[in-house]
Amino acid sequence: MQHRTGRNAALAALLCLGLAACQTLPPPSPLPPAQLQGLEQRGTDGSFEGAFDTAQTFERFNDPRAIAYYERAAAATPWTFHNTRAEEALGRIWISGTLRYADSPHINPAPVLRASWRRGERWSLAAANHGNPYAFFDLAKAYRERGDAQRALRWDLRAMVYQRYASSSSGLPGAVAATGDTVHPLVARIQRRAAAGDAGAQVDLGALLEKGVGLPRDPARALQLYQRAGEQGNVFGQYFAGLLLGRGAPGVEKDTDAATHWFARAEAQHFYMAAPSYWKKAVEPPFFIFSE
Repeated sequence: MQHRTGRNAALAALLCLGLAACQTLPPPSPLPPAQLQGLEQRGTDGSFEGAFDTAQTFERFNDPRAIAYYERAAAATPWTFHNTRAEEALGRIWISGTLRYADSPHINPAPVLRASWRRGERWSLAAANHGNPYAFFDLAKAYRERGDAQRALRWDLRAMVYQRYASSSSGLPGAVAATGDTVHPLVARIQRRAAAGDAGAQVDLGALLEKGVGLPRDPARALQLYQRAGEQGNVFGQYFAGLLLGRGAPGVEKDTDAATHWFARAEAQHFYMAAPSYWKKAVEPPFFIFSE
Protein backbone atom coordinates (compact mmCIF):
# COMPACT_ATOMS: atom_id res chain seq x y z
CA MET A 1 0.00 0.00 0.00
CA GLN A 2 2.81 2.38 0.89
CA HIS A 3 4.58 1.45 -2.37
CA ARG A 4 1.47 2.35 -4.39
CA THR A 5 1.02 5.61 -2.47
CA GLY A 6 4.66 6.55 -3.09
CA ARG A 7 4.32 5.76 -6.79
CA ASN A 8 1.18 7.90 -7.05
CA ALA A 9 2.92 10.78 -5.32
CA ALA A 10 5.85 10.51 -7.72
CA LEU A 11 3.49 10.52 -10.72
CA ALA A 12 1.67 13.55 -9.34
CA ALA A 13 4.98 15.36 -8.89
CA LEU A 14 6.01 14.58 -12.45
CA LEU A 15 2.63 15.78 -13.72
CA CYS A 16 3.02 19.05 -11.86
CA LEU A 17 6.49 19.53 -13.34
CA GLY A 18 5.15 18.83 -16.81
CA LEU A 19 2.32 21.33 -16.42
CA ALA A 20 4.70 23.95 -15.10
CA ALA A 21 6.98 23.44 -18.09
CA CYS A 22 4.06 24.00 -20.50
CA GLN A 23 3.06 27.30 -18.94
CA THR A 24 4.51 30.64 -20.07
CA LEU A 25 5.17 32.30 -16.75
CA PRO A 26 6.47 35.87 -16.48
CA PRO A 27 10.09 36.07 -15.37
CA PRO A 28 10.83 37.48 -11.93
CA SER A 29 10.37 41.24 -12.11
CA PRO A 30 13.38 43.43 -11.24
CA LEU A 31 10.92 46.09 -10.09
CA PRO A 32 10.20 46.44 -6.37
CA PRO A 33 6.76 45.01 -5.45
CA ALA A 34 5.30 48.44 -4.69
CA GLN A 35 6.50 49.85 -8.01
CA LEU A 36 5.21 46.77 -9.85
CA GLN A 37 1.81 47.16 -8.21
CA GLY A 38 1.67 50.84 -9.18
CA LEU A 39 2.63 49.97 -12.75
CA GLU A 40 -0.14 47.39 -13.06
CA GLN A 41 -2.68 49.77 -11.56
CA ARG A 42 -1.73 52.40 -14.13
CA GLY A 43 -2.03 49.79 -16.86
CA THR A 44 -5.63 49.08 -15.90
CA ASP A 45 -6.83 52.66 -15.41
CA GLY A 46 -8.72 52.53 -18.72
CA SER A 47 -6.53 55.05 -20.58
CA PHE A 48 -4.45 54.36 -23.65
CA GLU A 49 -1.41 56.02 -22.10
CA GLY A 50 -1.57 53.93 -18.95
CA ALA A 51 -1.90 50.63 -20.82
CA PHE A 52 0.70 51.49 -23.48
CA ASP A 53 3.31 52.81 -21.04
CA THR A 54 2.85 49.71 -18.89
CA ALA A 55 3.21 47.45 -21.94
CA GLN A 56 6.41 49.21 -23.00
CA THR A 57 7.85 48.94 -19.49
CA PHE A 58 7.15 45.22 -19.33
CA GLU A 59 8.58 44.74 -22.80
CA ARG A 60 11.79 46.55 -21.80
CA PHE A 61 12.22 43.87 -19.11
CA ASN A 62 11.37 41.00 -21.49
CA ASP A 63 8.18 40.36 -19.55
CA PRO A 64 5.40 38.71 -21.63
CA ARG A 65 2.79 40.58 -19.61
CA ALA A 66 3.50 43.33 -22.16
CA ILE A 67 1.18 41.55 -24.60
CA ALA A 68 -1.90 41.87 -22.39
CA TYR A 69 -1.29 45.58 -21.87
CA TYR A 70 -0.72 46.23 -25.57
CA GLU A 71 -4.11 44.56 -26.14
CA ARG A 72 -5.64 46.89 -23.57
CA ALA A 73 -4.06 49.87 -25.31
CA ALA A 74 -5.31 48.76 -28.72
CA ALA A 75 -8.87 48.56 -27.38
CA ALA A 76 -8.76 51.82 -25.39
CA THR A 77 -11.46 54.42 -26.01
CA PRO A 78 -11.91 57.03 -27.29
CA TRP A 79 -10.11 55.68 -30.36
CA THR A 80 -7.21 57.76 -31.69
CA PHE A 81 -4.24 57.22 -33.96
CA HIS A 82 -2.33 56.09 -30.88
CA ASN A 83 -4.28 52.81 -30.85
CA THR A 84 -2.51 51.79 -34.05
CA ARG A 85 0.84 51.91 -32.23
CA ALA A 86 -0.37 49.10 -29.97
CA GLU A 87 -1.79 47.18 -32.94
CA GLU A 88 1.52 47.45 -34.79
CA ALA A 89 3.45 46.32 -31.69
CA LEU A 90 1.24 43.24 -31.30
CA GLY A 91 1.71 42.36 -34.96
CA ARG A 92 5.47 42.65 -34.58
CA ILE A 93 5.56 40.48 -31.45
CA TRP A 94 3.33 37.67 -32.75
CA ILE A 95 4.92 37.48 -36.20
CA SER A 96 8.44 37.31 -34.77
CA GLY A 97 7.63 35.41 -31.59
CA THR A 98 9.96 37.72 -29.64
CA LEU A 99 9.82 40.88 -27.58
CA ARG A 100 11.77 43.89 -28.77
CA TYR A 101 14.64 43.52 -26.28
CA ALA A 102 15.00 39.76 -26.44
CA ASP A 103 18.73 40.02 -27.20
CA SER A 104 19.59 42.39 -24.36
CA PRO A 105 21.98 40.60 -21.98
CA HIS A 106 21.51 42.90 -18.97
CA ILE A 107 17.81 42.27 -18.31
CA ASN A 108 15.60 39.22 -17.80
CA PRO A 109 16.21 36.32 -20.16
CA ALA A 110 13.75 36.53 -23.05
CA PRO A 111 10.66 34.37 -22.53
CA VAL A 112 9.97 31.57 -24.95
CA LEU A 113 7.04 32.81 -27.04
CA ARG A 114 5.42 30.77 -29.74
CA ALA A 115 5.10 32.87 -32.90
CA SER A 116 1.56 33.03 -34.28
CA TRP A 117 1.29 34.10 -37.91
CA ARG A 118 -2.51 34.25 -37.69
CA ARG A 119 -2.45 36.63 -34.72
CA GLY A 120 0.44 38.66 -36.06
CA GLU A 121 -1.14 39.12 -39.47
CA ARG A 122 -4.47 40.08 -37.92
CA TRP A 123 -2.91 42.77 -35.72
CA SER A 124 -0.64 44.10 -38.47
CA LEU A 125 -3.55 44.33 -40.89
CA ALA A 126 -5.59 46.17 -38.26
CA ALA A 127 -2.77 48.69 -37.83
CA ALA A 128 -2.32 49.11 -41.59
CA ASN A 129 -6.03 49.49 -42.27
CA HIS A 130 -6.13 52.16 -39.58
CA GLY A 131 -3.37 54.06 -41.38
CA ASN A 132 -0.19 53.09 -39.53
CA PRO A 133 2.54 53.32 -42.20
CA TYR A 134 4.99 51.21 -40.19
CA ALA A 135 2.57 48.33 -40.59
CA PHE A 136 2.78 48.71 -44.40
CA PHE A 137 6.47 47.92 -44.25
CA ASP A 138 6.01 45.20 -41.61
CA LEU A 139 3.48 43.39 -43.80
CA ALA A 140 5.52 43.72 -46.99
CA LYS A 141 8.54 42.24 -45.22
CA ALA A 142 6.55 39.47 -43.53
CA TYR A 143 4.78 38.37 -46.71
CA ARG A 144 8.04 38.47 -48.65
CA GLU A 145 9.71 36.23 -46.08
CA ARG A 146 6.80 33.79 -46.40
CA GLY A 147 7.18 33.71 -50.18
CA ASP A 148 3.86 35.49 -50.81
CA ALA A 149 4.96 37.83 -53.60
CA GLN A 150 1.44 39.02 -54.41
CA ARG A 151 0.67 40.30 -50.92
CA ALA A 152 4.19 41.66 -50.46
CA LEU A 153 3.73 43.68 -53.64
CA ARG A 154 0.40 45.00 -52.35
CA TRP A 155 1.97 46.53 -49.26
CA ASP A 156 5.04 47.74 -51.14
CA LEU A 157 2.68 49.63 -53.45
CA ARG A 158 0.71 51.13 -50.59
CA ALA A 159 3.91 52.34 -48.97
CA MET A 160 5.09 53.73 -52.31
CA VAL A 161 1.93 55.79 -52.87
CA TYR A 162 1.85 57.01 -49.27
CA GLN A 163 5.53 58.03 -49.31
CA ARG A 164 5.31 59.56 -52.81
CA TYR A 165 8.13 57.36 -54.05
CA ALA A 166 8.87 57.74 -57.74
CA SER A 167 8.68 54.44 -59.56
CA SER A 168 12.37 54.67 -60.43
CA SER A 169 13.36 54.71 -56.75
CA SER A 170 10.85 52.27 -55.32
CA GLY A 171 12.71 49.09 -56.16
CA LEU A 172 9.52 47.67 -57.66
CA PRO A 173 9.89 47.97 -61.46
CA GLY A 174 12.38 45.14 -61.71
CA ALA A 175 10.08 42.89 -59.71
CA VAL A 176 7.04 43.41 -61.94
CA ALA A 177 8.50 44.78 -65.15
CA ALA A 178 6.92 43.92 -68.46
CA THR A 179 8.82 41.70 -70.87
CA GLY A 180 8.26 43.01 -74.36
CA ASP A 181 4.49 43.25 -74.81
CA THR A 182 3.78 40.76 -72.00
CA VAL A 183 2.98 42.05 -68.54
CA HIS A 184 4.46 40.37 -65.49
CA PRO A 185 2.35 37.44 -64.19
CA LEU A 186 1.75 39.22 -60.88
CA VAL A 187 0.44 42.27 -62.70
CA ALA A 188 -1.72 40.14 -65.01
CA ARG A 189 -3.25 38.46 -61.95
CA ILE A 190 -4.02 41.83 -60.41
CA GLN A 191 -5.67 42.95 -63.65
CA ARG A 192 -7.91 39.88 -63.75
CA ARG A 193 -8.98 40.24 -60.14
CA ALA A 194 -9.61 43.97 -60.52
CA ALA A 195 -11.76 43.33 -63.60
CA ALA A 196 -13.76 40.81 -61.58
CA GLY A 197 -14.57 43.51 -59.01
CA ASP A 198 -12.03 42.76 -56.27
CA ALA A 199 -11.63 46.09 -54.44
CA GLY A 200 -8.17 45.30 -53.06
CA ALA A 201 -6.92 44.38 -56.53
CA GLN A 202 -8.44 47.58 -57.93
CA VAL A 203 -6.33 49.56 -55.46
CA ASP A 204 -3.26 47.51 -56.40
CA LEU A 205 -3.83 48.12 -60.10
CA GLY A 206 -4.49 51.80 -59.46
CA ALA A 207 -1.15 52.11 -57.66
CA LEU A 208 0.67 50.38 -60.52
CA LEU A 209 -0.94 52.76 -63.01
CA GLU A 210 -0.48 55.89 -60.91
CA LYS A 211 3.25 55.25 -60.62
CA GLY A 212 3.82 53.53 -63.97
CA VAL A 213 5.10 50.32 -62.38
CA GLY A 214 4.82 47.30 -64.67
CA LEU A 215 2.32 49.21 -66.83
CA PRO A 216 2.29 52.55 -68.68
CA ARG A 217 1.59 55.40 -66.30
CA ASP A 218 -2.07 56.46 -66.30
CA PRO A 219 -3.12 58.50 -63.21
CA ALA A 220 -6.59 59.18 -64.63
CA ARG A 221 -7.31 55.47 -64.89
CA ALA A 222 -5.77 54.98 -61.44
CA LEU A 223 -8.24 57.49 -59.99
CA GLN A 224 -11.16 55.61 -61.54
CA LEU A 225 -9.96 52.39 -59.94
CA TYR A 226 -9.41 54.00 -56.53
CA GLN A 227 -12.90 55.48 -56.63
CA ARG A 228 -14.43 52.18 -57.69
CA ALA A 229 -12.73 50.43 -54.78
CA GLY A 230 -13.69 53.27 -52.44
CA GLU A 231 -17.34 52.95 -53.37
CA GLN A 232 -17.10 49.33 -52.22
CA GLY A 233 -15.85 50.55 -48.85
CA ASN A 234 -12.13 49.90 -49.36
CA VAL A 235 -10.37 52.41 -47.15
CA PHE A 236 -7.23 52.54 -49.30
CA GLY A 237 -9.35 53.27 -52.37
CA GLN A 238 -10.88 56.18 -50.50
CA TYR A 239 -7.59 57.48 -49.12
CA PHE A 240 -5.64 57.14 -52.37
CA ALA A 241 -8.46 58.80 -54.34
CA GLY A 242 -8.17 61.70 -51.91
CA LEU A 243 -4.39 61.85 -52.26
CA LEU A 244 -4.48 61.78 -56.05
CA LEU A 245 -7.17 64.47 -56.26
CA GLY A 246 -5.45 66.55 -53.60
CA ARG A 247 -2.04 66.33 -55.24
CA GLY A 248 -3.05 66.33 -58.89
CA ALA A 249 -1.19 64.50 -61.63
CA PRO A 250 -1.02 64.36 -65.43
CA GLY A 251 -4.62 63.81 -66.51
CA VAL A 252 -5.97 64.46 -62.99
CA GLU A 253 -6.83 68.05 -62.09
CA LYS A 254 -6.23 69.05 -58.49
CA ASP A 255 -9.63 69.17 -56.74
CA THR A 256 -9.46 69.80 -53.01
CA ASP A 257 -13.23 69.66 -52.53
CA ALA A 258 -13.47 66.21 -54.12
CA ALA A 259 -10.41 65.08 -52.16
CA THR A 260 -12.04 66.21 -48.91
CA HIS A 261 -15.04 63.98 -49.65
CA TRP A 262 -12.88 60.86 -50.05
CA PHE A 263 -10.72 61.65 -47.03
CA ALA A 264 -13.83 62.04 -44.88
CA ARG A 265 -15.02 58.58 -45.90
CA ALA A 266 -11.65 57.06 -45.03
CA GLU A 267 -11.49 58.89 -41.70
CA ALA A 268 -14.91 57.49 -40.81
CA GLN A 269 -13.25 54.06 -40.91
CA HIS A 270 -10.64 55.15 -38.34
CA PHE A 271 -7.97 55.67 -41.02
CA TYR A 272 -6.18 58.32 -39.03
CA MET A 273 -4.02 59.71 -41.86
CA ALA A 274 -7.25 60.83 -43.56
CA ALA A 275 -7.86 63.40 -40.82
CA PRO A 276 -7.46 67.00 -42.07
CA SER A 277 -4.36 67.64 -39.94
CA TYR A 278 -2.60 64.81 -41.82
CA TRP A 279 -3.95 64.89 -45.36
CA LYS A 280 -3.46 68.64 -45.78
CA LYS A 281 0.27 68.09 -45.27
CA ALA A 282 0.27 64.97 -47.45
CA VAL A 283 -1.07 66.84 -50.49
CA GLU A 284 1.38 69.73 -50.24
CA PRO A 285 4.03 69.78 -52.98
CA PRO A 286 7.22 67.99 -51.90
CA PHE A 287 10.08 70.21 -50.84
CA PHE A 288 12.20 69.02 -53.78
CA ILE A 289 10.54 68.57 -57.17
CA PHE A 290 12.55 66.81 -59.86
CA SER A 291 11.38 66.91 -63.45
CA GLU A 292 10.99 63.54 -65.10
